[in-house]
Amino acid sequence: MTDQLQWEGQYIIMAVATGHRIPIRTFHWLSSLAHLTSRQLAAVEFNKEAEVFNGEFHLRTIGTDSFRQAMVMYFSQKGFVGSIVEHQGVEIN
Repeated sequence: MTDQLQWEGQYIIMAVATGHRIPIRTFHWLSSLAHLTSRQLAAVEFNKEAEVFNGEFHLRTIGTDSFRQAMVMYFSQKGFVGSIVEHQGVEIN
């Protein structure tokens, strides 16, 4: 999704896994898209216990450290508990 969530007045690329994980090739494609379009990227994968969402998520971000912090806070305010956060700290110009 490219028009659902903004950070600092700019739309970000938001990817949500339809299964347990985002395939690695898909994540690499999304990373390239973020760099080509100068957008931040937040990719969310959900942890499941017995096929039921338990509130924990795995967040991967591409962008600044302040963007990562904002995304962790955004999801925690929505009631999600970040269990793993991966971050590629790069400036997106």
